[in-house]
This record gives sequence, structure tokens and C-alpha cells, in this order.
Amino acid sequence: GTLIGPVLGAGLIKYFENIFSKINSNLLHKWFSFLPDGLEDFVVTIIYPFIGKGWHLTLGLMFMGVIIFLPGGLVELGQRISRSFSKNKNDAAEHKPAE
Repeated sequence: GTLIGPVLGAGLIKYFENIFSKINSNLLHKWFSFLPDGLEDFVVTIIYPFIGKGWHLTLGLMFMGVIIFLPGGLVELGQRISRSFSKNKNDAAEHKPAE
């Protein structure tokens, strides 16, 4: 493992805590105002338990997602992304047009 992973994780937890805890139902209604009224109320009712005072639930779901899909953590995600970009560059260099 690395030391940067836990530091990055702790920083992201505090960042998302600030974001999710400040969202309230008025802001949700403003975000989804483009929807018809009945659908807007339904979407806000579904999303509201995951934000505001319920931000712990959202953070728990995010933790579960990282643990299930990225056992190596967020550092592994960064490594996967960098490898995918470096593979694309190498593949492009190896393929030559037919003459």
C-alpha cells in the first residue's frame, strides 16, 4: 500500500461531507425544476434522505462502491486511468497505415 491513499481518502471524505451536508430540499427543488411538478417532487423525495442530515448514508454507499469496484482504492483508480492513456499512445505508435 501507499501512504497517499489514506491521506487522499480522508481529504475526499471531508470534502464530500461539506458538499452533501449543505444540500437541502430547496436546493434540490431548484436543481430539478426543469421536470414536471409531480416528477420533481418524486425525485426530491427519493434523493433527500441521501443528503443534508443523511449525508452519512451517501458516504457509506460511496465507501462500498470503492471497496467493491476498486479494492486497491483511489490510487488504483489513478493508476488504471494513467495506464489506459499510456496504452492508447503506444497502440497508436505501433499501428502503421497500409501502403
